[in-house]
Amino acid sequence: MILVMLFWVLAMVSGLCWARWWTGMFTAATLLVFLWTQAGTLGDWAGWMQLAAFGITPWLLAAQQARDERRLKILHAEEAEAMTRLSETARSLMTLQTSTQQLEKEIGKITDLYHVTKDTGRALRLPDLFSASLEMAPKLLNASGLRLIDLSHEEPHVLRASRTNDGRMISSPNGGAAGHILDMERAIITRAVTSGAATCAGPQELSCELPAGVSRVAWSPLWREQKPIGVLVADELPAEQLSTLSIVANQLSLQLSRIHLYQAVESLAVTDALTGLSVRGYFMDRAREELARSKRHTLSCTLLMTDLDHFKEKNDTFGHLVGDVVLKDVAELLKRNLREVDLIARYGGEEFILLLIETDAEQAMPVAQRLKQLVEVHPIRAYDELLTQTISIGLAAYPHDAQTLETLIERADQALYAAKRAGRNRVVAASASPTL
Repeated sequence: MILVMLFWVLAMVSGLCWARWWTGMFTAATLLVFLWTQAGTLGDWAGWMQLAAFGITPWLLAAQQARDERRLKILHAEEAEAMTRLSETARSLMTLQTSTQQLEKEIGKITDLYHVTKDTGRALRLPDLFSASLEMAPKLLNASGLRLIDLSHEEPHVLRASRTNDGRMISSPNGGAAGHILDMERAIITRAVTSGAATCAGPQELSCELPAGVSRVAWSPLWREQKPIGVLVADELPAEQLSTLSIVANQLSLQLSRIHLYQAVESLAVTDALTGLSVRGYFMDRAREELARSKRHTLSCTLLMTDLDHFKEKNDTFGHLVGDVVLKDVAELLKRNLREVDLIARYGGEEFILLLIETDAEQAMPVAQRLKQLVEVHPIRAYDELLTQTISIGLAAYPHDAQTLETLIERADQALYAAKRAGRNRVVAASASPTL
């Protein structure tokens, strides 16, 4: 019986741990040994039950082990599938996180661009526009310097800024002085106008030297109605930020267009359309300011009332178109021969009014005489006519002749009519006799 139990235990162990053919072999051995040693017990049902137990139990254990293995495989497969789904979910989360970070960066850029538009939208002058843009530029562009070139004038106007150690953009002193245009900037203007797209280049491509510390520049033109109105230039800008530079340039082009429109409207409000001189109201406001300044600082100033001699006869003889040319030509001549600080305006009809700043009557008389002589010898080409023109000038000085602007104009006007009564083409001072 011990031998039967030994083979049975081996059959049970094989059913639990080993291959099935081991279970069959040890089960058969158990049954053979049982029949050989315990054949007498088969006379009653207990022997047959014992024999059946020895033959069946190893296979029941093997079947259970097989079921457990299949269940384990199923569990492993489910676990692997779950791990796969978890990995895919993790990858999706990583992708989503990356996309979220990119969207956050894009939102940040859009927010910064919104602030560029918002902050620059308040500017009414080019320097104000440039200063406002410098507040947001360091957040958008990794450039060592920034330049804004305005092309609305005959000579381009340049504003420059450089990055400080703390990352801010600071305007360069006198960066936009008239006529101070670098060869590099002229080359960029030419290329920006012809290419029409954001570009970067070095000194070899531009065929000129770059400023100290700059090895490469990028630029994007500013357009309005398919015409270039400016150029935004960035020093040492990474190539991958060219698109951002283009977006910033588009925003600035809108604001620069608005500034140009504002300046045009402002100019129309204070400028006479025919002569290009200031209108009477604007002159009066400026003249009052200068007169008040003269009072505060005990200075002198002299007012000249100027009238074109026999102008009505020219209009009647040659027509108003010719008269307009004569009026405009004389206005340009007078303005060109005054100092920048002096004021001049069309007072009405063929009359001009001038204010010589910090100039007394004695100093103003040679100026008035020179203006009269310049007009007298100046030939005027009006269509098919070659004409000459003379002027009469009345002169009144503050504080000697009057204390207020209105009184000063009245005294100068009286002197003007005295000049006309004396024969025209002459200068008459309010406090003196006619002078040729």
